[in-house]
Amino acid sequence: MRIDRVKKCMGLGILLLMTGCSAGVSTEPESGTQEKLQKETQIEEESQSGQEWQQEMESPVQVVEEKNDLAAGLDSEDDDFFVQCLQNLNQGNNITYADGYYYFRSQAENYSLCRTKGAGMPVEVVADQIPGSIYVRENQVYFINVSDSRTLYCVGTDGSGLKKLSDFPMQELIVLEDKIYFRSVYDRENDPFYQLTEEPVEDDRYLYSMNLDGTGCELLIPKVCMKFMTDGEWLYYLVYEEEYVLYKSSMDGKEEETILHTEDWIRDILPYQGDLYWVNGDQKQLMRLNTQGEEKILASDVWRFTIARGQAYVINDEEIRKVDLMTGEESLLAEREKAIENGSENREDTYPWYDGSDNRGIFVVNGQIFAKYYESEEKGVLWHVLDGETFVVFEDMEPMAVEELVLDTSLLHEANFYYPGRTDENAMQYLDTDGELRYEESFGTREDGSTYGNFRITLPKFNSELDSYEQLNKQMEGLMELALEDKESFFQEMDELDEDEGFTWYREHDYSHLYVGETYISMHYSRGGYDGGMRAWENSLPLIFDRETGLMLQMDYLFTVEKSIYMKRLTGAIYKYCEITGMDWWNDIFDNNVLVKNLGDLRCYLTPDGIVLCYERYEVQPGASGNPTFEIPYEWFADIFKQ
Repeated sequence: MRIDRVKKCMGLGILLLMTGCSAGVSTEPESGTQEKLQKETQIEEESQSGQEWQQEMESPVQVVEEKNDLAAGLDSEDDDFFVQCLQNLNQGNNITYADGYYYFRSQAENYSLCRTKGAGMPVEVVADQIPGSIYVRENQVYFINVSDSRTLYCVGTDGSGLKKLSDFPMQELIVLEDKIYFRSVYDRENDPFYQLTEEPVEDDRYLYSMNLDGTGCELLIPKVCMKFMTDGEWLYYLVYEEEYVLYKSSMDGKEEETILHTEDWIRDILPYQGDLYWVNGDQKQLMRLNTQGEEKILASDVWRFTIARGQAYVINDEEIRKVDLMTGEESLLAEREKAIENGSENREDTYPWYDGSDNRGIFVVNGQIFAKYYESEEKGVLWHVLDGETFVVFEDMEPMAVEELVLDTSLLHEANFYYPGRTDENAMQYLDTDGELRYEESFGTREDGSTYGNFRITLPKFNSELDSYEQLNKQMEGLMELALEDKESFFQEMDELDEDEGFTWYREHDYSHLYVGETYISMHYSRGGYDGGMRAWENSLPLIFDRETGLMLQMDYLFTVEKSIYMKRLTGAIYKYCEITGMDWWNDIFDNNVLVKNLGDLRCYLTPDGIVLCYERYEVQPGASGNPTFEIPYEWFADIFKQ
């Protein structure tokens, strides 16, 4: 479909594109995160070098002792507050039950908020948004919207009336009467009494409350809370102060007292019938603290747990067990053999029931045991439910090859700056016979005659085979002028260096992947070089033009729907691809919606086969991984793409 109107955004777009160039944009992280990123880089370099893809897990789930004896429904032991808000919070709370429907984050419907009446039943999309925690009251579904910076939304149970309630990000969703309790970043506006006296760090989270309608947000605890829970009478929160300290306070954040000190990492906290339960993360033990302050080990080899009707249900990488809270008696519910093959350490099917994030875990919903785990190389992770003696797929999907999701990605290559995409063989016929636009200059010359501080620009120059060639060339010339301003900045930096310090420095502006389609012209334009530090760097600055007018387009012009919809579709393909291929960094990136938040307007280019999303170093993974890029085939989004 032809674009009828295109805003004349050439000047503004190029200025936005090159804003960082003349100012000498730093490619290093902010000082507050430098140490963390260096550690992540070291870990990433060690883990990436030996990565191989493994074979599909073939061992079926087997129940070796007893059938699921949970009856559907609730009883007096587990009230609605516990079931909807606390019981599965440690696993993300992204499945719940109300009024005959399971409301859940679908693994098959591009991670949308969906509902179904049961396993194998039709699945309805309630909202084309990615939910985090889900809570249902009357005819409304309240959820943390991962698609929109983890803000609070509600929608009718029938999918009507989608509404954003708050702009403030939320990490959990505990609803008590008409109050929500959650963790979030520090916000001065919600701290009217200046409780926080120290400078907050980017990754710090503090405990807040908010009205269910999104109003009245208030900072309750001015300490960095690693985890928190509530039993409706007290707030319980974990703080690290040279050791792990578990505090409790009244619901307004007052009357604070310490209830536990430990040097061991605490993995989850769950209050139940007056006692507190958690997992000792170092020893992998399920612990209980009773009202008399006595600690007891209830079970060993535990990674995650939940509690229902006086029973703890625990999970590790191989089995699900039930532990009676009164007697301590254990029984094995289900077991799945862990398959370890050469090079399979990072594969999802190596750890089918647990991967340390909200995409794994054990859930008790409507009296049934659910688990999310890796199904196959064609389906990735799916919801499963314990049905009698076996786990069965709760929500199935059609098998698909990874090439249907992502055609090519830089993550499969050792090179830091690999940009995917098949070459457009026809593009060269549209370039001017006089050659490209070029500029080269060096800052200095060594005694042996060789140069250093080299600066280079290479840009395409189009010919009359394109009706819009004059407009295209005008923009290339404007881009050349801005690149020359970057040269002045680079040479000024060189001039301030000590003698010999800048002998290895260089700067270049270049292009690749020129594509001339029926509607669009696209190329990957980049700015890179080396100016000290650990490694060379590169900024991706891809460009797309309307073939008829020659004017530059932003990403929104390519799609018939708003950004939140098309980005959910595109990034959903990447997330599912990473899930299927077993990339072990997937879960945290997904939970924080990093692929959407970190993609700017001028960060994609087109190829003969699809669209390529370009991310900068540190935006998705540590710096050792370079600049992550993903080529998504047109077939995946053809219905919303302007042809």
